[in-house]
Amino acid sequence: MELLVVIAIIGVLIALLLPAVQQAREAARRMQCSNNLKQLTLAFHSYHDIWQATPLHMHRAGHDYGGNGNAGNLSWYYGILPNVEETAAYDYLPAQSTGAGSSWTGIVNGDTALGEIARVKMETFLCPSESETNVRVPGVANFNYVANAGPSRLLTIPGQGTTSRSRGIISHSRMSDTGPSIGNCSGEWLAGSNHTVGFRDITDGLSNTAAISESLVNDGLGIHADIRRNLCYTGSKMIQTPGASIRDVVTDGLSNPISYSSWSWNKGSSWIYTSSFEKHLFHPVMPPNTISIPGYNTDWFRCSEADGAVTASSEHPGGVQMSMIDGSARFVSDTIDIEIWWALGTASGGDLVGKF
Repeated sequence: MELLVVIAIIGVLIALLLPAVQQAREAARRMQCSNNLKQLTLAFHSYHDIWQATPLHMHRAGHDYGGNGNAGNLSWYYGILPNVEETAAYDYLPAQSTGAGSSWTGIVNGDTALGEIARVKMETFLCPSESETNVRVPGVANFNYVANAGPSRLLTIPGQGTTSRSRGIISHSRMSDTGPSIGNCSGEWLAGSNHTVGFRDITDGLSNTAAISESLVNDGLGIHADIRRNLCYTGSKMIQTPGASIRDVVTDGLSNPISYSSWSWNKGSSWIYTSSFEKHLFHPVMPPNTISIPGYNTDWFRCSEADGAVTASSEHPGGVQMSMIDGSARFVSDTIDIEIWWALGTASGGDLVGKF
């Protein structure tokens, strides 16, 4: 009888202690995630000291859309490799030809320099709380951290209207002077679909502007049960309508998201390779940990990956981690005031962030 009582007491103690142990482990993971964000943001500063601009996200190849270059298909992670003690990986990549031919084939087969480096796991690029692995291409190393591209320049934000220039802090280029005949890649919008940002351009203040946050990966199979790991669209096409209200886009997106397999399966797949599907950028449009809408059709975000609404997401309970461009790191609640969330995403909106 006494043995049964002892076993029962031990069972109760385990039940009481287990949640505390899990919370302690998550606290440790969250601290490591914060340290990763700070290290990456410090690398942005080191890059900026040399180039007077933030790291360049080359989201397409130079030969796309009739161009004649061979560079490209390199995410913003490439530029900061020397600043995170990965100079050997940086030097190994021939950046002038990473976009030549079918660079995706090299990723799949692992028989090019780009394909080889894509298989090198970088712990600093991964949130320790992430429980999923994208196996779209087996062996290719994933990533969780995403740079702030700002709310889409084509959406009207309260007090700001639209702008021809990207609103975020990341420099980005589709690596070609031409593009598809689509709204955000033609007319008044064409020039601004390539964008260079220096700290001088972040007039809202380095401590008031988001730098890097986190994003959950897809499993590489397409539509995941956790919609945060998917890329979606809505039937309204509102995200692609110049002048659409950002508030209306949020309402429409949260009400009518449709997960799209052919977009989703590459989300988070390769830290180094990008063809606009991997989603190395985020846009503070939708609330954190909700849904991501990169556009309505593929050419939209292939022209300018910054013109979307891919939101930050994580497995940290209640919110996401985010660094500011000054190098500090903050925890952002899922319930953050939406206008403050938008303000954090703009580099020069003239808006006040306040407490969050």
